[in-house]
Amino acid sequence: MPVKKHNIIIERWAGQPGERATPGFRWLVSYETDARYHVQGFETTHAAARAAAESCLLEKGIDLDWVPKESSATTLLTPRSKRLSA
Repeated sequence: MPVKKHNIIIERWAGQPGERATPGFRWLVSYETDARYHVQGFETTHAAARAAAESCLLEKGIDLDWVPKESSATTLLTPRSKRLSA
């Protein structure tokens, strides 16, 4: 089963580096193959930033459809309000 070896961070950014007048979203990806790598970019919309980050990872051969392993230590938490009304 594949293990997640990537991260995507998208954050609102006041302006593209070097251009203060263009607000948008900065995306950062880190991924692990034979070593740990980091790539970043800038887009004007959140959707475009997400698409660019995912495209970057796919170009590097990173599997975006990973599924975490089941764990016996995992506990499903129930909101307190639902426990009190039951």
